[in-house]
Amino acid sequence: MAGPAALFRDIHRLRRFARDLQEQIERVPRQLKAQETRVSRQQDLLRQTQEAIRHLKVAAHEKEVSLKSKHGQVARHEQQLQGAGSTKEYNALQAEIAAGKEACLRLEDEILACMAESEEKSAQVPELEKALRQAREEFAAFEKEASARRAGLQEQLNDTLKQLAQAEEQIPPNIRPQYNRIVAAMGADALAAVRERTCSACHTGITAQNHNDLLQEHFVICASCGRIIYLPEG
Repeated sequence: MAGPAALFRDIHRLRRFARDLQEQIERVPRQLKAQETRVSRQQDLLRQTQEAIRHLKVAAHEKEVSLKSKHGQVARHEQQLQGAGSTKEYNALQAEIAAGKEACLRLEDEILACMAESEEKSAQVPELEKALRQAREEFAAFEKEASARRAGLQEQLNDTLKQLAQAEEQIPPNIRPQYNRIVAAMGADALAAVRERTCSACHTGITAQNHNDLLQEHFVICASCGRIIYLPEG
């Protein structure tokens, strides 16, 4: 059986690697969701632009109907002007005609503005459609790659956990309860190497007795952070 230093070095390496693999596996769905959100965002942009174009066309049509009606009113008032029976009626009709013509000009400007904005947004549609197609293609490719990558990571994790279980079986029974308690509390951070007589996790110096115990392959716990400490290789 390997001594405690070699054993705990191996266990620490395996536990950290298993944690990293698990984190990578858990990132895959989030990355996939981000890609899916990108597709959804592009769909929304295209839909909003198409909806805006539809509203602009409807608005332009309604204004054209109003413009035609206003032109008709102006024409009627101009006819009535010829038969005005009094100065008061004549002036009133003149005012109606002027207001009607002003309203016509305003409607014409609004119609032109609607048409211009509609054309501008219509010009954006091909690019938005292209962006949506690209987002969908990238999502499909990422989904395929992510599935294979996740399977590969899971296979590595299963193999690592198997190696970890085999390594942990070598822990002496008398220290196994302490090991289990510390690992349950700290997970992959339950162990730490000692470098230059200092715990690499909490950066606290260990006692001379602790260092001597490590040299003699004893089970040692950092008095400062409570981690299992071991001497690095070499």
